[in-house]
Parts: sequence; structure tokens; C-alpha cells
Amino acid sequence: MTKNSKNLINTIHLVYPFDLKKNINPWSIGNNISIALKNNFKIKNYYWTSLEKINPNKGDILIGHCHSNPYTIFRRSMKNKNWKKKILIQPYNEDPKQMSHLYDVVKDCDFYLAICGDYWFKRITKSKFRSWKKKMIQIDLGLDIFKYPKIKKEFNKINERKFLYIGNDYAYNNYAKNLSYLREISELVGEEKFGTIGNRSIGKIKHYGWLNLQKKESLRIIKNYDFLIQVSKHDANPSTVLECMSWGIIPVITRQCGYKKEKTIFNIPLNDKKGVNKIINKLQKIPNEKLKKFQIENFKILKKSYNWMKFQSIIKKTIFQNKRIKKINYSKKEISFFESNYRLSPNYYLNFEMLFIILKSNLKIFINKLFC
Repeated sequence: MTKNSKNLINTIHLVYPFDLKKNINPWSIGNNISIALKNNFKIKNYYWTSLEKINPNKGDILIGHCHSNPYTIFRRSMKNKNWKKKILIQPYNEDPKQMSHLYDVVKDCDFYLAICGDYWFKRITKSKFRSWKKKMIQIDLGLDIFKYPKIKKEFNKINERKFLYIGNDYAYNNYAKNLSYLREISELVGEEKFGTIGNRSIGKIKHYGWLNLQKKESLRIIKNYDFLIQVSKHDANPSTVLECMSWGIIPVITRQCGYKKEKTIFNIPLNDKKGVNKIINKLQKIPNEKLKKFQIENFKILKKSYNWMKFQSIIKKTIFQNKRIKKINYSKKEISFFESNYRLSPNYYLNFEMLFIILKSNLKIFINKLFC
């Protein structure tokens, strides 16, 4: 809570990881929601896997991320009639297995702040989630460029440039990373020109394992690479793209990573490894001075479009929005689609891995409360 919280009447109940000592997502998102609202409301923080239930005072506001488990805090709390407003803030893309569990939540919320790039938001009306559009507000991620200083001073020689993949690929989360496609691309281009950071190794590509990207030892590895490569089929807008732009690494990504088209963010196609190879060959031959100009343009893009001030402004505007949105009425066909896709999803709450995560997380929450 803030120093003047005693003078504030209503409380924001924020269901999002919060820790001002951490500069990475999801904590950066939770931190900046709190910063945006702390002068106008009391703030209470909760972790999204918690099994507790919030009992709000009349006029309080619920905002946060909804876990797929039906017994977690956002879902358990949202039916209370004391809420003045209920706002979902969550990544969005068109993958029914990632998104379908939210169908009943979106229906009962006032707004859905969709964390995603232009690619996904402009397609909503033609997607299976078009009935959500009336409640959706697009919000881009931000990045504090001072906490991600430029590390790429010089590029490798023409035809010797290297590509780095950064990301985790778990069965229950981030499972649309399409890493088998990245393996095919590396085999065609040359595996020695690639590296990976994350939980999974890919073929014969150099694998560094999971790294703390804020440590100097990790940055020494990253700066040896010229391009970030991401080949996702369904990704809202990975923060690693912004981090690499700030470091001076040039993004080479599929449009399905969500980011809007920029001259200095290079798009590669899905299901066309020969087409990707052609693009990579062109990138290998770009003069170093031109690549440095791309770096400068990417810094400008970050400052203009992907800053936390812009993010906070959208949060505040949504909180104080008085407009009431018409209710969503699903057809039987839509409900069947959502429910069947959720049951088939790795995020289905009865899957062993998901149950284990909830139990482990709540044990940690319980222990923290005992010693805090």
C-alpha cells in the first residue's frame, strides 16, 4: 500500500505477480499496474495460482490474470456482487487451446485488456473469439530500456552472422513455439549459425540452457549473436523481442509472434523453410553500417510504442472508464467449441502437471505468509 492509502476509499485487488526488485515479466506487468493505480487506490496483491477467495468491500475493483484452474483466486472471487468493476488482463492470440478456458471469464468481466500485438488484435473479428471484441482493449508490453542497455556494438562478418532463440517450451505453457520448425531451418541453413537459451535443446544447435538474462555472463553470450529468431505459431507478443531490440540484437520472427510490421523487425514465413533460408541469406549480406541503422530505428520504436508510461496510461483509462459494454451471449456452438478445446488443452486443470503446479505454488504462498 502507498503512504496515503489511509485517505483512499476503494481498493484495487490485483491478481498478478508483484515484486519491484524484478525487471522481467510477469513481474514487470504487475509492478506497472500497481504504479499506475497506487495514487488513486489502495492496492492489494495476490498471485494468480492462489486458491483463496477475495471478499471485497462495495466499490472495490478486481483486475488481473485468470488461471485456467476453476478453483483459483480470480475465478473464485469474480462472482461477488460488491465489485464495481472486473477487468481481465491477459495475453491474447488465436490458439483455441490457449484461450478457450477464458470464455466464461470474459463474459462476466467488464473489460479484457488483451496483451498482444497488432497482428492478433486486427484479426479478432474474423476469429473464433470475435464475440469477445466488444470487451477487448489492446495493450502492448512496455520495456525499461535503461535496464536493458545496448550490448551489441559490432556485428559478425558478412556470411558469418548468427541467430539466437530465447524461450521456454513447456507442455502446459508456451507450447506453440514451433521448435521443430526451427530445427528444420537450422539444418537447412547450418546448425553452427544458431544458438538457443531456454529449457529445451534443439537438434545439434548450441544450447546454453536456462539463463538469467540480466546477469553479465548471460549478456556476454547474447552479444555474440546478431539476430533473435522466433518461429511461434501462436504467441501474443514475446517480451524477448523487445529485450533484444534494446540490447541491439535484430529480431527475425514470424508474424504470429504478434508484433506489427516494422521495417527493422524482419518477418519470416511459417511452413516455408526455403523461404526462410532466402531471407536469412539476404540478412547475411546486409552491410554492418545498415544493421547499425536498424538498431537506431529499433530504439526509436521502443521509446515510442513499447514504454511503460503508455502501458500505465491505458490501465488508468480503463479503470476510470464508465462506459458499460453489452453482455456477450454465446451460441451453443461457441460454448461447445470453447469447452472441447479447453479439455484438449495442456492447460486443462485436471492434467497432472497443472495440478502439481497449483499444489506447489500454494504451498509456497502458505510458507511465505507464515514467515512474512
